[in-house]
Amino acid sequence: MTNAATFRYGKLAWLALALSLAMLAMAAYAFVRAAEAFNPGDLVYFVVGIPCVVAFVTAAMLSYRDIVTSSEGIGRSLFGIRTSFVAWGQITSVRCGVLSGGDRSVGNYHLRVDSRALFGGVRVMTMVDDVDALIARIDAEVVRRSIPVTAWDVNTLITLDRLPPPKKGAWR
Repeated sequence: MTNAATFRYGKLAWLALALSLAMLAMAAYAFVRAAEAFNPGDLVYFVVGIPCVVAFVTAAMLSYRDIVTSSEGIGRSLFGIRTSFVAWGQITSVRCGVLSGGDRSVGNYHLRVDSRALFGGVRVMTMVDDVDALIARIDAEVVRRSIPVTAWDVNTLITLDRLPPPKKGAWR
């Protein structure tokens, strides 16, 4: 990747990992204790409980993956291992979060691929370290490639010329 830059979620990634491992340890202890006193009617708790715990742990770990941008595209990496990548040419639109108050800032940006609304593309939350530089890089590519930008303003989806500024929240 040429001209690559990595943007990290700082302590949030490690906090999510620690909380996920703590949740996994508590669930493992509960399942071991339940297995010791297993009754045939308890099987439903294992069938439902184990996938729920795995989904919770996985979601927490994947939420705060680092964001990697380059001249080719944008992607995510988990502790240095690239887990996804989308070329700039594949991005068809950018959907921003709900516009807030007078500063018209947003809390997240979803760089979408085709019509896959939920899982296609890359979602960027504004809790990332050096979010202003990241949004500037994304905005430069969005403007250069004429990618449409939309955001929710109350209950109306509006089209914007550029990416709105990132929301400055308590996590920054």
